[in-house]
Amino acid sequence: FLLSTMTLAVVQSFSVSLLKAMHGVSFEAATMTLTAYMLCGAFGMFMGGFVAARLPRHSDRVVAVCMTAAAFCLALCATGIFGATGTMVVLAATGLAVGIGGPGRARMDQEATPKGATGRVYGMVYSGLDVGFAISPLIFGVFMDRGWYAATLAGAALVLLLSVGAALGVGRRTSKA
Repeated sequence: FLLSTMTLAVVQSFSVSLLKAMHGVSFEAATMTLTAYMLCGAFGMFMGGFVAARLPRHSDRVVAVCMTAAAFCLALCATGIFGATGTMVVLAATGLAVGIGGPGRARMDQEATPKGATGRVYGMVYSGLDVGFAISPLIFGVFMDRGWYAATLAGAALVLLLSVGAALGVGRRTSKA
């Protein structure tokens, strides 16, 4: 949760400024892209619920595939090869990929939680949301201040890839139990 939330914080905090700086898009178009990211994420979460129900024993792999796809999309956005419109579409698609992985991630938490420890695990896992939202702007804000716009997106992609390793690690430990 910490790592994926760091990426979400980059998108929520900086995507409008990134799109304006990298591609010269209007404020309105950039904010519509952020809205599209969030709506695609919500739709992905809805779809991901069906995926998690259909593939309950493979939650770690579903999460890994989705987060890898989202990281790849962010990395593509960092390159700027698609221009303004293409980058906006790919950024929205990133939200879809992250959203589809969300229910699988929640299912992994349930499977990894020892009996009688739900409250403690819930508190620990979800505190990662707050910490991720708190530290991400501190790190990536420095990138933005220096004009390292592509590096901001690439860094968010890298952090998301780190969450893939965490998901697979949790999946391996849970399957052995």
